[in-house]
Amino acid sequence: MPSYLELLKRLPKTNCKECGLESCLLFALKVSAGEWDISKCPHLPKEELSDKVEERITFNQLLENLKELKERFKKLNLRGVAHNLGAKVEQNLAVLPYLDDEVLIELDANGYPLSFKSQKGFELDPRDEILLMNYFLYNGNKPLSQEFVGLESFPHSISKVATLKRYAEEPLARLFDEKREAVLEALKSFKISQLKVSNSGVSFIVYALPRVPLMVNYWAGDPEEGLSSYCKVLYDASAISYLDLECLVFLAERLVEKL
Repeated sequence: MPSYLELLKRLPKTNCKECGLESCLLFALKVSAGEWDISKCPHLPKEELSDKVEERITFNQLLENLKELKERFKKLNLRGVAHNLGAKVEQNLAVLPYLDDEVLIELDANGYPLSFKSQKGFELDPRDEILLMNYFLYNGNKPLSQEFVGLESFPHSISKVATLKRYAEEPLARLFDEKREAVLEALKSFKISQLKVSNSGVSFIVYALPRVPLMVNYWAGDPEEGLSSYCKVLYDASAISYLDLECLVFLAERLVEKL
């Protein structure tokens, strides 16, 4: 069953409004929440219309979460926390590196946030906004440990480990299986370190956010020995000081989407 992000990949992203909604993103979110009929998009192949989309959060819940966070976020003076989180403040703008992009946050005269936008001009997913606001609101100050651990090392993570595997680790393994060179080329747009490439696999650290690096380890497997390819996403041991588990998983999902 595809997630709303997987459904969004299949849409034309032209925001043609033929489905009755304002954008392809809104269509994917509402279909995933069971609030819109997938057949209303005239551009999806017929064989895909029967796919069920996994519901992970309803659209109304998403909007409610976003509304609540925005109320808290607009009371946060970003001038006081930006530097600690790896963001730069330039006049009335906070600039935060995020995956292969930069997020620009307009500030009022006193340093309080007014709006988000992507440096590349892309529409921000509401979940991106939730993640980014949480990153600032957490205001983590624990130094990076340089020790990378699996998500299962963090408390209360059992259910999230399965989600990470399904929506990030398995898709990453497929990406490297099918188009390794294209993925390596795409990584040039990210801030990465310790890139190691061999016939048996690929390993690298990607700074998805300035204080939340991810380590990706991909093993190519051995078909002759019946060993499947495998991918593992690791987090700096300090990551839980900067984001909650849901956001940490989504950050890895977003990496897959960008590749």
